[in-house]
Amino acid sequence: MSTMKYTASLVCASLIMGACQPKVDSSNSEVAQSLQKYLFVSSGACYSGSGVTAFSTTTSSNVVYKVNLSTGVREALVADYNSSPATPGDSPISIVDWDKHNLAVLVRNGNAGRLELLPKAGGTRGVFGTNPATSTILSTAPQSMAMSSDGGLLMIRTGFIEKVNSSGIRQTTPYVSNNLGATCGTANTLLTKVIVSPSGKIITASANASPKLISTASSGASGSCLAGQAPTGASYATAFAYDQTHNKVIVAWSGSTTAADVNSIVVYDYDDTAGTFSNAQKIYDANAYPATYSYLLFGVSAMTYDETDGQLYIATAISTATTAVNYAIEKFTYNPNMLGVDNTKVLMRAGNTPFYSYGLDTKCISSMLVTNDPLDTTN
Repeated sequence: MSTMKYTASLVCASLIMGACQPKVDSSNSEVAQSLQKYLFVSSGACYSGSGVTAFSTTTSSNVVYKVNLSTGVREALVADYNSSPATPGDSPISIVDWDKHNLAVLVRNGNAGRLELLPKAGGTRGVFGTNPATSTILSTAPQSMAMSSDGGLLMIRTGFIEKVNSSGIRQTTPYVSNNLGATCGTANTLLTKVIVSPSGKIITASANASPKLISTASSGASGSCLAGQAPTGASYATAFAYDQTHNKVIVAWSGSTTAADVNSIVVYDYDDTAGTFSNAQKIYDANAYPATYSYLLFGVSAMTYDETDGQLYIATAISTATTAVNYAIEKFTYNPNMLGVDNTKVLMRAGNTPFYSYGLDTKCISSMLVTNDPLDTTN
C-alpha cells in the first residue's frame, strides 16, 4: 500500500471512529450544578432560651452565607450586613426560601425590622413590603418568620404574628393575636419561632412565664387556640422543624442548665386536621451527655430539616456557659422509624466533629435552610 493510500485510510478510520463516539451532553452536568443544594445560614441575633445570653444585633456576625452539604465548607458569603448598603446595627435574624433565585431576609435593627429580598448568588438586595412599610408593622422586637401556605410571609414581633402577602401588603392588624386562649394562653408576649404545617396551620411557641408550644389556625384571632403543649422541664422552645412525611414536629427545648429535660430535642405527632400535639418522644437530652450522646446540644438557636435527604441540621452553643461563647452546626441523619423503639438512635451524627465548626461567622446562628442555588439567574 502506498504512503498516500495508508494516510488516507487512517484519516478515514479516524473520522469514522469519531462519528461513532457518543456525544457528550454538557447540559447534564450544567443541570446538576444548577440544582445543587446548599445550607444557607444567617448569623445574626438569636434566642437560646431563658437564662442563656446569646449575641445581640451589635455583637453578632451579621452575615448570610452558604455551606456545601457534602463537605461542610463555606462556599460563599452571600451578604455582609456589616458594610454598605446595610446600616449600623443591621442583623439578619431569619431567612426564607422566597423563590428560585432569592431569599427573603428579616433584618432587625434595635427593636425594629424590615424585609429584604436577597439573591442567592449574592448581589443587590431589595426592600420588600409596601403597604405599610415593614418597618412600621415590625416596630417591636421582630424575632422570626416563615412562608405562609398562600405564598406570603408570617413574621413574629412582640406578642403577635404579622403577615404580608406575596405583594408585600399587610394582612389584618395583626394576623395572629397574643390572646389565643385555652391551653395556648392569653398573654403570649414573647413568641420565639414560627413554622407552617402542610394544611396551613401556624405552629409557634411562647417563652413567657408558662412556656409552651402553640398551634392555631391559618389565621389566629383571639380565642382561636387549637392546642398548647408545655415542656417537661423548665425550658423554652427555641427551634422547630416539620417532618411532612410522618406529620411530626421536631422541637428544640432550651434553657440555662443541663438538668433533665431542659436542653432536649422532642418529636411530637401532629394532627394536621385538628391541629393537636401528642405522643412526645424525647430523642436527645443534654443531661445524658457525654454518657449516652457523644455530642452536646445546648441553647439550640436554629434547626432545619432536609426532607429529601433525611438530614437534620441543628445550631447549638459550643459549651454549657450561660453566656454563649459561640455556636456550631451539627448534621444528623434523622430516622423516624426508631421513634419509640430506641430514641437514642433517631439522630445519627454525621462524623465525630461538628458539621460546621464555630468561627467569626457563627455568632449566632439565627436561621438555616436547605435549598437550591441556581446558576442561571436570567429568568
